[in-house]
Amino acid sequence: MPDLFYILGYKIKVCLCKDGFWKHDTVFIYNQSKCIAEKEINCIMEYLYSEGFIRDRRTKYYVAEKDSD
Repeated sequence: MPDLFYILGYKIKVCLCKDGFWKHDTVFIYNQSKCIAEKEINCIMEYLYSEGFIRDRRTKYYVAEKDSD
């Protein structure tokens, strides 16, 4: 089951693969505003890594324009 967070005003969904390999994990960033800066994305990913929610800083992410839940 994915973990849901709100970081810097963005809804974040972290989907970790059960096989434990970080390259199979995905972070979804739901963007309700017109644009999100690369600096904000880096800050979100660094936070998730430093708090142990993702296994690697290079985890793939997708920026979704609308909340698809």
